[in-house]
Amino acid sequence: MRIVIVEDEIKIREGMGKLIESQTDHIVLSEAADGEEGLEMILRFKPDLVITDIRMPKMDGLEMIKELSDRKMPVHVVILTGYSEFDYAKKAIRYGVDDYLLKPLAVDDVKEMLDKIEERIRKEQLTNGTPELHIRNLIFGGDKLLEKNLSILEDICGFPRIGVYELFEGYIGSAAVSYREEMEQSVESLKNKYCELKINYIYMENLQKAYLLVQGNRDEASLKTFEKSFYNRMILTYQNKEERAIWTKKQFQRLEELKTTVLELDRLLSYALVLKSREWLTAEDVEAYQPVPFESPAEIYNRIRNAICQGDKEGLKKGGEAFLIYMQQGHFEVEDIRRAFVKSYYLIGDTLQEIDRSLYNHLKASNLLRNIESAVTWHELENAYRDVIQVITGAKVKREDISNYIIKRAINYIREHYQEGITQEEVSRELEITPEYLSTLFNREMGINFSTFLKQFRMSHAKRLLKGTDMKIYEIAKAAGYSDPKYFQRVFKEEIGVSPGEYRQMN
Repeated sequence: MRIVIVEDEIKIREGMGKLIESQTDHIVLSEAADGEEGLEMILRFKPDLVITDIRMPKMDGLEMIKELSDRKMPVHVVILTGYSEFDYAKKAIRYGVDDYLLKPLAVDDVKEMLDKIEERIRKEQLTNGTPELHIRNLIFGGDKLLEKNLSILEDICGFPRIGVYELFEGYIGSAAVSYREEMEQSVESLKNKYCELKINYIYMENLQKAYLLVQGNRDEASLKTFEKSFYNRMILTYQNKEERAIWTKKQFQRLEELKTTVLELDRLLSYALVLKSREWLTAEDVEAYQPVPFESPAEIYNRIRNAICQGDKEGLKKGGEAFLIYMQQGHFEVEDIRRAFVKSYYLIGDTLQEIDRSLYNHLKASNLLRNIESAVTWHELENAYRDVIQVITGAKVKREDISNYIIKRAINYIREHYQEGITQEEVSRELEITPEYLSTLFNREMGINFSTFLKQFRMSHAKRLLKGTDMKIYEIAKAAGYSDPKYFQRVFKEEIGVSPGEYRQMN
């Protein structure tokens, strides 16, 4: 099943998504934090099942369910509810809700609910489902239902178990926005032209992939003519455009081979990362690509990390570009390329987590890792990585949420003079207030006292220097505002848990 989860509590939302995808064959298309966003996702992705909370901001679950009912949206709905909301949840029954789950959620309850809804959908399909729906179930459904799906396609939709089949698979995410509509119009036109063929079209929104299953007669003549017509319309026409879809195809003879055929074509399409095919992307193209053994760009990784540690934005941009050039020119295996990009992302994130928590949270909230992992073409992967660099070098992150003007001035003074061995008394004199009042404001606005903030600020700077420079320990102690290197080492170990030398070796 294709599922959308709508839940305002992020732990429940993400936890349920991970549970479903790790322990079942179902696909979580999207997650939404409120009913308004959920409605948009449901109308866009047209899932089989919606799992939704009841009480949420903006539009609550009941309003969203009512809207789906009013629109006669053919979707199954399960609601999440607590005992205190149970009476309220009962109102959803009038809108055709299938079931409910009580919080806190139990793994077995979730799996049992999914099995129940899946069985209900299967029974509906026996009488109401379209051939495209059954084909999709065969491709993306679990192996346990393989025989059932084959029987439905054979007995109800008239697909022979053994016949002449051809599957066309295309990645549309790299094409212009108008391409999908043009493709669907062409498919409808070809259906009318080739009435002797069974032509079934499926589009998977979350994957941005189109599937065209064609079943022909035994002489294959019509199938070959159809293939040529499709090529002329959807590949040749767009051949010289920078934005174009990537298509691959394969013939097979047994209906049960459909799912494995999709996996084979998925593998071929993954090579769009290194191959710029303007024709069909074929197995021969992939076999002709001879990758070289991957060598990790350790020196470039170090340049990137050092630039982050030193706050060198230009250096980070240059390091990022050097990484892109190295990966593009390396002629590496596809999976090695993808792993290297993911590793670079985590290197950047781990470095930021140590030295700049606000910027790290900003990067994490941008959700750019998903773009790197899901990129199909080099252009998409390159843009996803550049977005990571841009988030860091161009971000204007709010470092502290401080309402008090005096505290802002105090922190600015610390930033400018922390190397000089400043004290609370010195800062309060500069601000023309008493040390006691400064201490009160610091505790109220920052949640920690002045000396703790100053110590943490100095430790953060020391870690940055230990990671990003070759300075000696006594030099770093002085640069962090400690005239006594031994005292600096003692404070560092108390705060960080290891000595400065050990911290440098670890990083």
